[in-house]
Amino acid sequence: MQSDLGDCFSEIKKHLMHETKVCFIGTPCQVYGLKSYLRKEYDNLVTVDLVCHGTPSPKLWKKYLDEQKDKYHSEIDDIVFRNKTYGYHSGTMRIRFKNQFVYYGSARVDPMLKSFFAEISSRPSCYQCHFKSVERCSDFTIYDCWHANNLVEGLVDDDKGFTNLIVQSSKGERILDRIADRYELYATNLEKAIELDGTMICHSAEPHPRRDEYYLNLDKETLRAHIQKFVPIRIRDYLIEKSKGIFYRMGVYKFLKNKK
Repeated sequence: MQSDLGDCFSEIKKHLMHETKVCFIGTPCQVYGLKSYLRKEYDNLVTVDLVCHGTPSPKLWKKYLDEQKDKYHSEIDDIVFRNKTYGYHSGTMRIRFKNQFVYYGSARVDPMLKSFFAEISSRPSCYQCHFKSVERCSDFTIYDCWHANNLVEGLVDDDKGFTNLIVQSSKGERILDRIADRYELYATNLEKAIELDGTMICHSAEPHPRRDEYYLNLDKETLRAHIQKFVPIRIRDYLIEKSKGIFYRMGVYKFLKNKK
């Protein structure tokens, strides 16, 4: 979901001018926007960009939340988009409601995630992103590392999650040198890391052919009913989702996943 920056840029400028150290983390277009707003480099500013898949409409997100609150008869306490419900390789949407109910749903069955990963919900500009390149204007680029054990010989994937890190500037190099002893760092082959997990570094999301139709009729029915006409959630998907929870509680889910 796209973040609401509000008056973030002006607040950052105030902190920078008072020589406060600031770290800004956002999508590449947001980092570019901040630097364009500032019009000069600041030694006390560190920028980190996330490799972005695209951002859906805020209207879609509001509809999703409203329907979830109606369904579970409660306001929402917090939301995690990539909860490690079944480990790092199988992130799920987790919504904790104020009535103590907790909802979980993967991209297989959750209508918001299903829309997102089917490429039917992103903004038109995200399908033609101008910031898709290995070199960025930030100090660091970060993105998911699903294949850590294929990049580092002898490394055991504990399924807690690794992150790919690209150092983009001399400032980034200096910072990484200073903090390296606090992290578990491995040098890897950049081209291989991009090939395995970084396809979105240089490629925009592919627009779904029915994307315009999807948004045109969005208000006419529930999101779960609406998505069935475009990227349907099938009974098989619900059965697989249910079995994941059972196998995970039995301790065999990770074994079955590794056998794929």
